[in-house]
Amino acid sequence: MSESTDQYALPAEFSDRVLGVLLAVADGAAHARDGADPGETETLSLYLLDGLMEALEWAHEGVASDEAACMWLAALRWYKLVNNTFPEGAPEPQPRWIDEAFDGAPSFAPGDSQNLLALDNRDMASVGRPLFPQADTTGVLTRAAFMALLPRVDEATTAKIATDAAALTHGSPAAHRAAGAAALVLRAALESGTDALGRWAALVKEFAVEEPAGEELEDGEPEGSERDVTAGAGLFRAVTHVTNALAHTEPKAAYDALFEALGEEPDAETAAYATALLAAVQGTDAVAHRPASEIDPILDATHDRWVKLTVGE
Repeated sequence: MSESTDQYALPAEFSDRVLGVLLAVADGAAHARDGADPGETETLSLYLLDGLMEALEWAHEGVASDEAACMWLAALRWYKLVNNTFPEGAPEPQPRWIDEAFDGAPSFAPGDSQNLLALDNRDMASVGRPLFPQADTTGVLTRAAFMALLPRVDEATTAKIATDAAALTHGSPAAHRAAGAAALVLRAALESGTDALGRWAALVKEFAVEEPAGEELEDGEPEGSERDVTAGAGLFRAVTHVTNALAHTEPKAAYDALFEALGEEPDAETAAYATALLAAVQGTDAVAHRPASEIDPILDATHDRWVKLTVGE
């Protein structure tokens, strides 16, 4: 993983926007679950982010590591958190700080069922060796938002890391493309705020993520829509609704407009990603009204570790 401290300047609001994204993922997922907190959606993504942090820690010590493998080992530790045991025959990685932070946590609200299904294996899935080659659901979106937080790398690296994270559980090339696009859209928002709005649709199109035929996203969401099934459809829905919500300059009004557009009982992954995208533009103001979450201390600790590791503050 190559980094440059000179080529990629960070906005002054970068740290606040990163914290906003972390808080927003938890808030968006809980909102979609009608307040159920915490859940598999945000905890798996936090573990995968910690796996990426572990790879960065090795890199800072001058030791080469495989980012995808570090994220897989983190995902196995998350699997143990949820199921109290590692998958049979799989590696049993040593615990990290986040395992201690979640020690004693209650059962988690369910997320995308493909995640646990795919991780219940002894082997690591990858882009080149998918275990579930047809799997294409929104479970890849939230983790893509977190992969976009890595500063000072080129866009190809951002897309690759998000794709590798998606491939751990979802084997469909369409899901991989959606994950790459989701990460780059959120990265553009982090770097340029509302100035990036014009790029979002172009990025989605570049990755061949297409709107479901015959459906108008701007006209509300029919209950039970197929668009909640695929990663690309969830991404299209999130990007469209956040773009429209940002017509409201007051953060709470933008948040309310977003969830009104998402409709009742939205998909938790789509809602989490959409809220994160809103926060990538507005920072912590996007979710300043949110109720306290049980995992706020872990989110704060993750933010502190991430900023020190990637920015050096």
